[in-house]
Amino acid sequence: RNVSMSSFLFELLSWNLILSGFIGLVTIGIILYHYWWKLPHPQFPPGFRGIPVMGALPYLGKSAHTVMAKWSRDKFGPIMSVRFGSDDVVVLSTYDVIHEAFVKNMAAFQSRPHILLVNALTEGYGLAFPPYSPEFGQVRQFSLSTLRGLGIGKRSIETRISEIAQDMVKELDTLDGKPTNVKMIVGTSVANVICSIVFGKSFEHNDPAFRKLCIVLIQTIPFLLRLMSRLFFTYTVIISSKPGQHMCDIFQDFNRKEIEEHIENLDENEPSDYIDAFLIEMKKHSPDDPWFHEKQLLHSISDLFIAGTETTTTTLLWCMIAMLHYPDLQARIYNELMQEIGEQVLPSVDHRDKLPLFRAFIQEILRYKTTVILGIQHLTTKDVDIKGYRIPKDTKVTANIDACHSDPNVWKDPSKFDIHRHIDKDGKFILSRKVIPFGIGARSCLGEKLARIEIYLFLANIIKRFEILPDPKSEHLPPFDDGLSGLIHSPFSYKVSLKPRI
Repeated sequence: RNVSMSSFLFELLSWNLILSGFIGLVTIGIILYHYWWKLPHPQFPPGFRGIPVMGALPYLGKSAHTVMAKWSRDKFGPIMSVRFGSDDVVVLSTYDVIHEAFVKNMAAFQSRPHILLVNALTEGYGLAFPPYSPEFGQVRQFSLSTLRGLGIGKRSIETRISEIAQDMVKELDTLDGKPTNVKMIVGTSVANVICSIVFGKSFEHNDPAFRKLCIVLIQTIPFLLRLMSRLFFTYTVIISSKPGQHMCDIFQDFNRKEIEEHIENLDENEPSDYIDAFLIEMKKHSPDDPWFHEKQLLHSISDLFIAGTETTTTTLLWCMIAMLHYPDLQARIYNELMQEIGEQVLPSVDHRDKLPLFRAFIQEILRYKTTVILGIQHLTTKDVDIKGYRIPKDTKVTANIDACHSDPNVWKDPSKFDIHRHIDKDGKFILSRKVIPFGIGARSCLGEKLARIEIYLFLANIIKRFEILPDPKSEHLPPFDDGLSGLIHSPFSYKVSLKPRI
């Protein structure tokens, strides 16, 4: 009888354990469904959920934009969701949906998400990353108006860029055709354009303080941006090294010194640059104003330099790689420049209508080699409906600009580099609104007009003065179909020989 009672109790305990385990599994399943597989809204865009905790991160590989473009085209459509870690991010992959979101529904997509690492670096200020607020909107509008007032889009800025382009050509000429990595020379020249707008002056390439600034802009910050991008995709913990922090301090100290000099010499009747204009605007606001103060000015300057130097430099480096891969095209563009401009005349924006090949080449580079491949994330400020889907308030949204530029429904053979897709049957250049390397809408790049003029004038001067040839000591051309992935898609380091034409 005792044995029977013991067996009964053992069986009862076993069944209780099984039942408890079953209830536990069901509970875990419900929790996982609620926090993992359940969509934020019944009409939320479908997409790739991945695995708990990591989400889609293990599936994205080196080129997240390419993987997501394939998911979009093969299964989920142009509006899809992808889970990064514990966050659902809506990814827009065609021009039509990007335009509908960021232009037609501009007000709903004009904010930015909170990114801990970015906020630690920017203190929540600047022009690129702050979330939207009416006060931030005033700073951005002020900056746009000031940049226009300083000549962007006008003859004065073209003259300034042309002068800096001539200085760049002189620096490149000193290489005497020797195979060289020209990134620092090109990047220093691009940075000088920003200096002329922000500081009201440019610098000699060998100026020690300016050279340190350019090393930070052209080498250190792009490296940190790639690390930040890797952090976003792999949850790698990054601890800033002392040398890296020291380099960033050099950048900020340089800017602080310029601000101090501008404060001492400020003429409120004749502002000559961005700092002057900002200091004058500060005087119109209360000292307690949350945005118009020196800290915001410092981070605004940083954003203008970072956004305006790396992307334009990278585009010019991709242009030179294209010239190496297509020497016949290089010869045709050179002949067009010489025929329409001549040997003695400097390239000008006024020549644009006479240079369809050259303009088509630049537009195809901007399409084929998208620099900011996934743009910068937006954050919705309210619930919004796009193409039948509901995107709730406080949802992260990103535009896969590279997918937009590779859309087979818009571009024939999108994986092929072909400038003639931008030239009509009469040989005239076709300006495409669907090439959007600078983004569109309320948070598009402030310096788009400036960057387009820089690329045009810098590249025209390089092609007129030099034949772009490969490094004779290298067995292979620098790759045109691969590069360093991150926030900026840049080419691998390479050397090029610039042979003077005259």
